[in-house]
Amino acid sequence: MKAAALTFVAVLLWGLSPVGTRDLVGLDHAALPALPFIGMRYLVATMFFLAPLRRALASWSRADLGFGLLCGLLGITGYNLLNAIGTRTVSAGMVGLLDGAEPLLIVLLGAFLHRRLPGLATMGAALIGVAGIAILSLGAGPALVERGHGIVWILLSALCWSLYCVIVPPLMERRGVMAVTAVTVAFGTIPMLLAGLPQMRGMVLQMDRTQWEVLMALTVATSVVALLCWNIGAAALGAEKAGYFLYLIPLVSVLGGAAYLAEPITLVECAGGALVLLAVYVSQRGRSV
Repeated sequence: MKAAALTFVAVLLWGLSPVGTRDLVGLDHAALPALPFIGMRYLVATMFFLAPLRRALASWSRADLGFGLLCGLLGITGYNLLNAIGTRTVSAGMVGLLDGAEPLLIVLLGAFLHRRLPGLATMGAALIGVAGIAILSLGAGPALVERGHGIVWILLSALCWSLYCVIVPPLMERRGVMAVTAVTVAFGTIPMLLAGLPQMRGMVLQMDRTQWEVLMALTVATSVVALLCWNIGAAALGAEKAGYFLYLIPLVSVLGGAAYLAEPITLVECAGGALVLLAVYVSQRGRSV
């Protein structure tokens, strides 16, 4: 029950993450540069994990540190950097809908890594999901020239996160949730910080008080609290069971984008998003029978 509740809190906060990110980096909003934005966000997040990070660096084997680096590059750098770039031109609601493909990706990647063939339901779900993503892409509209590219970045970020979810549980079993979270956040922050340094000073001078408040809220809520809640919940439930909760992200993102950013909810987005969620449902249903 505790693991389920923590996982629920994580996906609820993550559902709001595209709304805050879009508000700060969206080209038709504050338009802060994506690279220094995400670098600054995770630099602050790393500060919350300094104590467990020092203990891990002193006691972990080189093999576990190397694997922690890989997990950080996938789950922290890969997901957040690609997602922030894509969110510049993709609405918060659509980001949430595309992130809805993550549970299906977790099932497919799990089958691949564990060398088992996906069932017919999973393969059918994959086809339905592809159809839904195609509808979202085709219906994105000409408002922003780069929007199609943004959708690709979002999908790649979802792939990185899904792979992280599949490979990180054994490390958490060996080393503990807090230590793994500290290591992956710190290692994942380094390339994002380096990539954003050239524009960092200009961004800091550009930001007003409200933007700093949104950035800090995003950092604490989604990069610290949500990540810890997810890692604790996923360690107890397993990647695929925890993946069920990712159903909530599209709903929270769509409603949050409409309420806070006044984003329209189009029929095309609803149709494409419904197919993506149907794909996830079919894949998970197929595993339970």
